[in-house]
Amino acid sequence: MKKKLALTAAKYLGLFALSRWLTRRRIRILAYHGIWFSPRHFGNHLFMNPDKFDSRMAWLADSPYSVISLEQALAAIGSSRMPRNAVVITIDDGWYGTFRYMLPAFEKHGLPATLYVYTGKVESQQPLLNILIPALLNLSDADAVRMTHPVTGSEIAGTLSDPDAVDRLGDELVAVAEALTGDAQHAFCSTLCAQLGFDYDEVLASRQFGFMRYDEIEDADRRGLDVQLHTHSHYLDPDQPGHVGDEIRVNREKLRPHVRSSLRHFCYPSGVYSEAMFAELAQNGVDSATLVDTGLVRAGDQPFALKRILDGQRVDLVEFEAELSGFMQLARDLRQAIGRS
Repeated sequence: MKKKLALTAAKYLGLFALSRWLTRRRIRILAYHGIWFSPRHFGNHLFMNPDKFDSRMAWLADSPYSVISLEQALAAIGSSRMPRNAVVITIDDGWYGTFRYMLPAFEKHGLPATLYVYTGKVESQQPLLNILIPALLNLSDADAVRMTHPVTGSEIAGTLSDPDAVDRLGDELVAVAEALTGDAQHAFCSTLCAQLGFDYDEVLASRQFGFMRYDEIEDADRRGLDVQLHTHSHYLDPDQPGHVGDEIRVNREKLRPHVRSSLRHFCYPSGVYSEAMFAELAQNGVDSATLVDTGLVRAGDQPFALKRILDGQRVDLVEFEAELSGFMQLARDLRQAIGRS
């Protein structure tokens, strides 16, 4: 609350407008993930609800910022062709909610956007259990979970009243579920969901935790969404820079038959990267790569380490404006300068 009050005061004192002018040549790259369209919200930076996302896009369309495509921004940065206060919208992963809710919002408000697609889940159409299981644990009205390990026969148990205990239980359940395959995995998840008060088949059918299909990616591409690269496995080893080249080649091969976009822009899965990967990216025809680190982009920045601004369900509009205006970036720059002195 104190932070919001301080930011509101800064805005009405004209500091946001001043910051916007001082950072007018920098690019603001926004980062989103999915949409939560089920009852009782889960997630902050991972999921926004449809109404909040639509209102955010409406605000952007009517704001003093110039929303342009990623390709346009990177081609124009540092030149007179760069619009002042340029904003780029990016979305990670390829959740079904992106297709169902985000794409119509972009069309409604006339905004370009880039989607980085994780093709492994597009192909398998299996949910991300490391998201599904923690979400259902947090949303459940049950008091506890008590299950039998399907392989070892040992007990898996935990209370749902303590957040730390829920996190530990979630990690254990995800590890067990991900080690299973096929019917065994489905049976384990069905039993868990039943204890939590959910029907696993209904959860899957809702596609809340599902990914776009290739036909939906084709449709999104036809409708103007810029589809780009996000690996096939959603995993990179920072100590094995050559791995990123393999992932990009497979990712691009899977997407190429379905899109017209350049497939020359990349987003590191989970923000995991190392500088040793940069040469591998260049050799594989990649022009830019984005992080989950917060910040604005200026001419001369490393194109394979572009910072972004993560928006989220619990990000208030004044906090969003503070980042977008450059006010928070200038504050970070000042703290860094003081730290060096």
